[in-house]
Amino acid sequence: MSIQHYIRRMVVAVVLAVSALGAYAQEPTVRGSFSRDSIEVGDRVDFILDIEADRATTILAPYFGDMLTVEEAKKRSEAKRQISTYEEYDEDLYELIEDFPIDTVEIDGRRLHLRKRYRLAVMETGRIPMLPAIAYYAKNRDVADTLFSADTLYLHVASYAELDTTLFLKADPTSEQGIGVDGELASEMLRDEGIHSQKDLPFIFAEVRDYVAYGAIALILLALVVWLVVWYVRRYKALRGVVVKPGPQIPPHVVAIKALEELGHRKLWQNGKYKLYYTSLSDILRAYIAGRWGVGAMEMTTDEIIAALRDVELSIDSRANLVAIMRTADMVKFAKAEPAAEENEDNFTKAYYFVENTKQQSVTLNEDKQEITIDTKIGE
Repeated sequence: MSIQHYIRRMVVAVVLAVSALGAYAQEPTVRGSFSRDSIEVGDRVDFILDIEADRATTILAPYFGDMLTVEEAKKRSEAKRQISTYEEYDEDLYELIEDFPIDTVEIDGRRLHLRKRYRLAVMETGRIPMLPAIAYYAKNRDVADTLFSADTLYLHVASYAELDTTLFLKADPTSEQGIGVDGELASEMLRDEGIHSQKDLPFIFAEVRDYVAYGAIALILLALVVWLVVWYVRRYKALRGVVVKPGPQIPPHVVAIKALEELGHRKLWQNGKYKLYYTSLSDILRAYIAGRWGVGAMEMTTDEIIAALRDVELSIDSRANLVAIMRTADMVKFAKAEPAAEENEDNFTKAYYFVENTKQQSVTLNEDKQEITIDTKIGE
């Protein structure tokens, strides 16, 4: 064997060894642990996965509550049974409360130390097993592999039975003292298994997060109410003693004349809208009558309006014009009549003059037959 051939074989051996070491380096490891070895039923505990893997390895941490297909569940069950310490258990015994993201704990060259944490609750009692596991994609592989820890974890979950107050009753309820409580037994149980042990538990903000949020909202609402009360009190003090005088009331005839002018501009009957025209015309007169004489004309029929105005001093023409307008309006609204153009214009004119001829005259104050106006000088 020549030296060159020997060197070539040595190079090949080194390359194969390095490749084997690289492949080995890509194999991840997983260890699991609980933050506490024992809890009471309903309490929460952290489940921690410590994973070491190559940079090129993709880690898929398990998700509690995932539904597996029948084939996936079968493969997973077969892989578990290859582990000597594995014990069958129901994974649904662990209820996921909070899922924390994966943290990078340490970096050593191409090797990563990762940590995944879950917050779990257990509603069953006894010695509950847990087999740590992860899924991962090795470099240049399209199929995920499942890796199980070599050791099965156990979490001891104690019941509340020891805290049942009936266990504190004295053994002889027929004694002279009757039914009573064994204070020493109760104190011993509470000290060892119950309330006293709760003070050693770590503070978990997630357990009070909702209460903190509700409390913050309540404080904000309370501050808003206090601010509104202060603002109202200050404004009340600022306005106290100030007399607010109402503005002058617009005379009914002014409102009616303005409404008639707007009705004329709308040209309703000219566009075939007879019902709308006469409804508007009669409503203007009803509102004027209500404001002028205090008659509830808006809720009255034509006959009721005529009867209500019987004792009101009106000229014969004004009374006749009002009756004519209201009767025509009833015919249009209820009998679908379509008066001629001359009649429509005539009724509009009658309404205008009814208002003008019946409006309340302004009162002029005179003193020694001299009109008092706004220009009258004070003191004259």
